Amino acid sequence: MTDQPFQPPQSVRTEKGSAVAYPEVAGPRGQRFQVLSLELGFASGLAAQANQPDSDDEGVADAATEQPSHAIGSFGVDFKACVKFAGNEQWKIGWVQTAESADFWVRYRNGARAARQRTTLPQRMRDSDTAKGCWYGDESRSKADPDDPVTVDLMDDPVITFHYPRHTGGPGLEELEGWTPTGCGGEKEFWTWLVAVREDHDHRPMDVVYLHHIHWKVVFDCVIGGGDGEPAVTVPATSGVVLIGEGVGKGGATPVLDGPGVLPRFEVNRVEQLPDEQR
Repeated sequence: MTDQPFQPPQSVRTEKGSAVAYPEVAGPRGQRFQVLSLELGFASGLAAQANQPDSDDEGVADAATEQPSHAIGSFGVDFKACVKFAGNEQWKIGWVQTAESADFWVRYRNGARAARQRTTLPQRMRDSDTAKGCWYGDESRSKADPDDPVTVDLMDDPVITFHYPRHTGGPGLEELEGWTPTGCGGEKEFWTWLVAVREDHDHRPMDVVYLHHIHWKVVFDCVIGGGDGEPAVTVPATSGVVLIGEGVGKGGATPVLDGPGVLPRFEVNRVEQLPDEQR
């Protein structure tokens, strides 16, 4: 696989939501790509919601493990780009995303005792729900057309899950059974790229041209309350989506373009008892 031989000048300034066309980017054999418009939408804040398990992960967990009933959800991101293509060969234009290694937790209480279910994603992984190609999703890419610019979208609203009103236990988490959730913390971090890709017959990237990058994260920090009905959350203003940086080209990271997409079964869970000052 080859990356593009040319990167746009780093002095080029980009603006979120700009309708001004970006500089043309050269492909490896004379192709030309140009971002005509780019909209990067970010929404801060968190909210409690019913958990919606990924269908790809159903049936993988131990039969005795009950799926978490709820989730702390971010309001997420919404990226949209219109891209013009000139040249030959078959190319696709769209979004790819990589989830960085992560560390987050939900705090539970049982009387005077407190502990947290700490979850880590040990390694950075491709963030995708498609079985074909490197793309974030089937809806997030389109075939490049020399006669007509293409518009591609990506929407993502990362969550962390929790049991409510009581933890149901499960393998490795038995000591939390019957405990009540009281809060959450930690982060999930992502790199997202707008790219042009030439694939082989097995949908593997042979050439990748990087048009734009976005580096962002979700800060999970909230207090969980409520009775036996629906949970209520108190959310600081600093919680939710945070834009770390964005700009033309590849940026400071390299995407994971193959391997499985991130699913709960790749995360590691453990119970940590909390000292008095953290309860």
